Amino acid sequence: MPATPAAKATAASRLRALLKAQPCLLAPGTYDCLSAMLAAEAGFSAISISGYSTEASQFGLPDLGFMGLTDIETIARRICAATDLPAICDADTGYGGLNNVWQTVRRLEEAGVAGLHIEDQADPKKCGGLPGRIVIPAAEMAAKVRAACAARRNPDTLIVARSDARAAESITAVGERLNIYLEAGADMALAAENYDLDEVKYLAGVVKGPFAICGGVPGWGGSHENAATYGAIGVNLVIYPFSSLFVAARAMRQAYAQMAREGGFSKQMATEHMVDFRDFSQFIGVDVWGWREGQFAEDKKD
Repeated sequence: MPATPAAKATAASRLRALLKAQPCLLAPGTYDCLSAMLAAEAGFSAISISGYSTEASQFGLPDLGFMGLTDIETIARRICAATDLPAICDADTGYGGLNNVWQTVRRLEEAGVAGLHIEDQADPKKCGGLPGRIVIPAAEMAAKVRAACAARRNPDTLIVARSDARAAESITAVGERLNIYLEAGADMALAAENYDLDEVKYLAGVVKGPFAICGGVPGWGGSHENAATYGAIGVNLVIYPFSSLFVAARAMRQAYAQMAREGGFSKQMATEHMVDFRDFSQFIGVDVWGWREGQFAEDKKD
C-alpha cells in the first residue's frame, strides 16, 4: 500500500514503538519498491534499505563507495512512497565530513526514512564483509554521531551508529567504540561484521544500549538465529542487508540458465519459476488505478 502523508509523519515514531514492543525486530533488506512491497505483503513491520543491494542492483557495482547521497536518497524516496513500513536506511559513512553527515540526515528524513545508520569506516568505504576496510578514530566518528543527532528535524528519527572495526582492530575495540557512539547520542549501536553466536552474545553484553546486528549473511556464523533467540541474548534489531537481493539473484540465475539451455521459456518453466500475471498485476495495484481512472472518466455519470 502506498504511504500517506500522515503515515510518513509518524514512520519514525512507529519504528521506535516497534522496537520498544518487540524483544527483537527483524528488518529485511530492500533495494527497490518491489522488494519493499513484498516484505510488507509477507507481514514484516519494518524494512531496511541496503546500500550493498542498491549499489549492485541499480549500478551493477560492488559496495566500494561508488554511490553518493543523491543515489541512496532517490531509492529511499521511492521505497518510502511505495510502502507504509518504517524504513532504516544505510547511509554509509554519511558521505563525507560533519557537514555531509548533516545533509545526509536532513535529506534522508525528507525522503521519508524512519532511521539511518552511519559507519566508522574511512572513505572510500567497503562492504563490511570485504577485506581491506579502514576505520576512522572513534572520536571522529563520535563527532559524526553528534552532528547526525543534531541535524534531525524529527527527534524520533533513529540514528544508528555502526562499527566495522573488528577486522582492523578487535572485537573488544568494537564494543568500546559502540559505547563511545552511544555516549555521543546514538540511539542504537550496530555491529556489521562476521561474528559467531558467542561473539554476538559478548557484544550484546558489553554494549550499554540498544544493539543491532546484520543477519542472514551466508558464511556469518552468528547471523542465522531466529528473533526469539536474538531477543533472549539482548539483540534488539536484526537488519538483513542481502536477503532479497541474493534470493532474487539465485532465482533469476537458475531461470535464465534453464532458458538458455532449452532455447526458450517453456510452459513448464513458467509454472515452476513465474508468478501469475493477473495476481502480480493486482499486487502492484492495477485494479486500484483502473478504478481511480474510472472515477474521472469523461462519461462518468453521477
